[in-house]
Amino acid sequence: MPKPQALRISVLGPLTIRRGNVELRANDLGGPKPRQVLEILLLNLGSAVSKTRIMDLLWGGNHPAVALPTLESYVSVLRRNLQPGSGRTGPLRTVTGGYAMDRALVDLDLDRFDALTKQASVAAPAKALSLLSEALEFGTAPLLGDELLPAWAEEERALHAARVSLARVQAAESALAVGAVDKAVAWGLAATTEDPLNERGWSALILGLERNGQNNEALRAFERCRRVMDAELGCAPSPTLKQAQARLLERTAAPAVRATAGAPVPPPAAPSTTAVSHPGAAPGRLRILIVDDHTIFSDLLAGALDREPDLKSLGAAKSVDAAVTMFRELRPDVVIMDLHLADGSGLEAAAHILSEDPQTRVVMLTGDPTQEALREAAGMGVCGFMPKDGALGIMLDALRHARPGNMIVHPSLVARLGAGPGLTPESAA
Repeated sequence: MPKPQALRISVLGPLTIRRGNVELRANDLGGPKPRQVLEILLLNLGSAVSKTRIMDLLWGGNHPAVALPTLESYVSVLRRNLQPGSGRTGPLRTVTGGYAMDRALVDLDLDRFDALTKQASVAAPAKALSLLSEALEFGTAPLLGDELLPAWAEEERALHAARVSLARVQAAESALAVGAVDKAVAWGLAATTEDPLNERGWSALILGLERNGQNNEALRAFERCRRVMDAELGCAPSPTLKQAQARLLERTAAPAVRATAGAPVPPPAAPSTTAVSHPGAAPGRLRILIVDDHTIFSDLLAGALDREPDLKSLGAAKSVDAAVTMFRELRPDVVIMDLHLADGSGLEAAAHILSEDPQTRVVMLTGDPTQEALREAAGMGVCGFMPKDGALGIMLDALRHARPGNMIVHPSLVARLGAGPGLTPESAA
């Protein structure tokens, strides 16, 4: 009897079997049921599968009366196609009570993928990156991708998809560790596109964009992550991502815009440590006064603030006079104010407030800033300019991180202005 010939089999994507120079496809195996028998054995490569188990999978636990001889006939058909002339000594072996595919005689792509990812899980970053790169080159296709799978195999396909997603994340993290930033971004993006709830994928993507100097792209990715986490899970991104966002906001913020050409920028002042008690405020929450003459916007913003564990809305004023009056009564930590109010400019209200307490954080909202407005705001100590139509998450974090003496100007507002003489190069970055 000739020596058994090894098989090279691919189950990732279309099922293909190579026996020397002969290539077999799914329709060369004697029909759907023999093919499924082979797939069951391949997914358990090297392990015995009982005849009862195979029959349960083939017929969903509802065996026909002739199930056993039918199964044995399927195996005979497979042997004639897979190992002609080898009988029972080829890769498809009969074992006590069942059948098995001999691991020594089968090179299976799924088995190679699993072996590479297992080695990578205990390897140093550089070696792990090499192993995972190799695994992902061939391992990302759907398991048995050319077949409408029976119920028993759907779970196996889902499990492999999860393993691929994990491998992408591990590859992105390994790439970050060795400075291969572009690869980290590509794999992080692939992982989050496939599974928007993959927080490790988001971390790799955002940190990769940050290290690549793509700060605005990283902020946009953080906002996408924040929205999906909130909508689907009702939670916020991890502390690591929040720390990355804080760094990104600081880097993309414009330095204090000079009130007059050539005037020095004052050093950042230390935030006030005096806490003013307020009956409606929870301990440790940042207390915020809203100044805007659009009631719907104020109500929506107040609701968003109160949903945050560290923020608290104190109320809303609609005019310059009401803003100053409410500030004196409530002494908020932060005032978020529309540039254009019904009875005047928000800068007028800000000037009154900051003349009474220069450490108050005032953040202006606008859709149409001017060079003069930025100069005036910087000169009086306003610490932020944000787009009124911008992302809520970025606005909320501006309230958290803005400090007197260093005016944050959102990049989208800088872009609308253009880099004019009143803006430093960093402002237009």
